[in-house]
Amino acid sequence: MVDPEVKGKVYEPFTMKVEAGKVREFLLATGNDNPVYQGEEAPVPPTFATVFRFWAGGGLEDALQQIGVEMTKVLHGEQEYEYLAPIRVGDTITGTTRISDVYSRAGMDFVEFTTQYMNQRGDAVLNDRALVIVRE
Repeated sequence: MVDPEVKGKVYEPFTMKVEAGKVREFLLATGNDNPVYQGEEAPVPPTFATVFRFWAGGGLEDALQQIGVEMTKVLHGEQEYEYLAPIRVGDTITGTTRISDVYSRAGMDFVEFTTQYMNQRGDAVLNDRALVIVRE
């Protein structure tokens, strides 16, 4: 069982510079050939934010392990992004993640992570919410 006391936990911020090569790799991996996302100052595709934690900061796996969750019991339940401003190639993005909710239902625990992303100018550019289900 996930300790409900972890609600409110804030993780160390992580930072990533958005590089054209990483965006190109993402486009190839997702089969996206839309030219709007190509170029030196292009905006990133809507789901590109998924890679920030993986390339810049430990990922949700690390966050879950820090609160004692076994990865073999984890299901990814939901993911949503709220873009507040465009994120472009060349931006440096810093994310700060916190556990915004922990609850149990039907013999499973639910852990909600929210991450706020800021650009190099200190502007809020993205809010990310991920819901993880932990099976007994």
